[in-house]
Amino acid sequence: MAELSIKNVTKRFGETEVLKGVSLDIADGEFVSLVGPSGCGKSTLLRIIAGLEEQNSGDIRIGGTSVAGQRAADRNLSMVFQSYALYPHLSVGENIAVPLRMRRMSGLQRLPLLGGLMPGARAMARAIGHDVHRAAEMLEIRHLLDRKPGQLSGGQRQRVALGRALVREPAAFLLDEPLSNLDAKLRVQTRAEIAQLHRRLETTFVYVTHDQVEAMTMSDRIAVMMGGRILQCAAPDVIYEDPDRIEVAEFIGSPKINILPLEVGDDGRLSLLDHALNLAVIDGTRGVASLGLRPETLRLTRGKSPLRGRVVHSENLGAEIFVQIEVAGLAERVTLRAGPEKRNTLALGTSVALDFDIDKALVFDADGARLRKLRHVTRATAEVA
Repeated sequence: MAELSIKNVTKRFGETEVLKGVSLDIADGEFVSLVGPSGCGKSTLLRIIAGLEEQNSGDIRIGGTSVAGQRAADRNLSMVFQSYALYPHLSVGENIAVPLRMRRMSGLQRLPLLGGLMPGARAMARAIGHDVHRAAEMLEIRHLLDRKPGQLSGGQRQRVALGRALVREPAAFLLDEPLSNLDAKLRVQTRAEIAQLHRRLETTFVYVTHDQVEAMTMSDRIAVMMGGRILQCAAPDVIYEDPDRIEVAEFIGSPKINILPLEVGDDGRLSLLDHALNLAVIDGTRGVASLGLRPETLRLTRGKSPLRGRVVHSENLGAEIFVQIEVAGLAERVTLRAGPEKRNTLALGTSVALDFDIDKALVFDADGARLRKLRHVTRATAEVA
């Protein structure tokens, strides 16, 4: 086991700069997910950590030691790819044993016929077999050891790929979108298995995915990447409830956060659709801003509200419903998450008014940075102003 340290890593492919000074420290035994849209640089960063790509500048340290210029085979890292990369002519047990045979046996000992006659080869083979069975038991695939990859389901193949990585006892596991080839049911099952495996091993995991659900459910921390940079790295609940930037708030969360246009008056008070809110900024920001409201922070109201509109779409998920509401003056529909008891109240075509908890509101400036210095405006304060 080891901590990973990434310092100011840049990577260019021709004239295109894919990574722009990425820095990230990952603690020993931590599960960190790199999440972001396609093309943001997350897989490139993982390949640089693994030694499969070389950075243009910056440094990678594993256990406090720089691995600059070190071959992938010498970094003691195990990588699990999106494609399982199993040898179709080998059994499951033989596939899992491949990295151990390559590491522990000489070229002569690995020969198909004569290898078993070489000194120490049989004892080495027994030790490798023991380690393979131990990994297979941990992943509950011991009954599959004699099968070929073509006889396995997608979920079983992924477990074999995990077993091959696990058997090496690496300093860290690097996983590059390992669940993307699985169907929805298997993804849920396998991500739980990966999380449980991490808890048992207490080994460092670096996990690349574009699926925010995978990142939110498995990670100790999530690093949100966009445009070759890490915008924020924090615990999943912090990323969701307390994002630093509007891009992070929009990427994390399903259904997507509502982003509404705000005006910041000369006194710092915020206005939504010409309706003054009981909230003001105190850092000197003026002009245009944005209000972020998670769908679950909205609620129906009978009082005055700038958010009045008509229900135009509804998605019934059983335990909850997602409702899209068309509000005059807004280009985007507002999404409300509600309980099933509101189903009849939110029928298509119904006129509704929405309210929200001002303490749950997220405010961003014109450049998308979070505005954190806010103050509540009471009626008395507003009248004095």
